[in-house]
Amino acid sequence: MANGEAREQHRERQDRFSRLMFGSFPSRATGEREDQGSGAEQPLLPNIDFMKLFENVNTLADSLQQLKPLVKKITSLVDLLKK
Repeated sequence: MANGEAREQHRERQDRFSRLMFGSFPSRATGEREDQGSGAEQPLLPNIDFMKLFENVNTLADSLQQLKPLVKKITSLVDLLKK
């Protein structure tokens, strides 16, 4: 069984896509200890000001709307240069 566990751990370390998307895998022993030690779950995103976040998203969307005509002009210019 130890050999099977070693292969599984090796495969988890080699999974580059998952490591890129989600970060490194926690060791199983550490994960079990954390689950047993903490009674209540901690929030994933503490101290986030959602109103400020929504204001920033709104500002970004407004900026993109203002840049839209410029992007259309640049696209037509690039199309002319391709020909």
